[in-house]
Amino acid sequence: MSEPVESFLKKIMEGAGRFVEKIIGEAHKAKVSVGTRSGIKPILSLESQFSAVKLKELVNFATERIGVPAIPNLKDQATLEIGEGPANLLPKFFGQQARAALGFEIGGSLTGRQGDSSRGYIARGHAATLPFGKDSFDYVGARLATSLQGDIIKVIKEIGRVMAPGGQGFFSDFHPFGLYAKKGTDRARSVESTIRGIEDYYKICKTAGLRIVDLREAFIDETFRSLFEADEVQAYRNVKGTPLMVFIFFFKPRTKQP
Repeated sequence: MSEPVESFLKKIMEGAGRFVEKIIGEAHKAKVSVGTRSGIKPILSLESQFSAVKLKELVNFATERIGVPAIPNLKDQATLEIGEGPANLLPKFFGQQARAALGFEIGGSLTGRQGDSSRGYIARGHAATLPFGKDSFDYVGARLATSLQGDIIKVIKEIGRVMAPGGQGFFSDFHPFGLYAKKGTDRARSVESTIRGIEDYYKICKTAGLRIVDLREAFIDETFRSLFEADEVQAYRNVKGTPLMVFIFFFKPRTKQP
């Protein structure tokens, strides 16, 4: 290679290097400036805005608004509640004339007291391995919007196993499009959660032998405002309009007779 050509190529490479360095520098400055310029704020996860206690309060509020009112008449039916303790749905089941009710608390220590057939029994364990026989319950209410849910695919399959043909129920989960942390230890969503979109629930339920009949979403809107103290108002404003939970209502088809 002649000396003039070699010198020319060297200058081109040096120029390209300076250009790349400039682009990288500009990108770095743009990244640093995000959140400092007017009208642009970084996206913050719900876990960074609220304590675990506050998040649980929001979840319970949404459940009372959407899940509880949908509980049908349960006369002479055996019912099961699954969720992080305490078992809150048992009184609702008996209020709808359930024949029997059992609360299955997941994670932590047992918070509920053992009762009799008129108040419901309390058990504890892992939702992915329910200690009940096949076709045991006519109605299931599963509060799975908790980091203790574990592998939600296994949990839903277990619900399908213990539910009697013709039975129905609902389960809740953190909304797949909500602002939840994707890493770290203090996460609302379970580290085992593989839900990426609404369509995933349909696939999982189909595999579990369940059929979805309704899906309802809960957003942090004006109805949640009363749950926030004066010093929490800014945090509320930051997340107002954010998807919080999804409620899936389903039933288990009866086996077709030959």
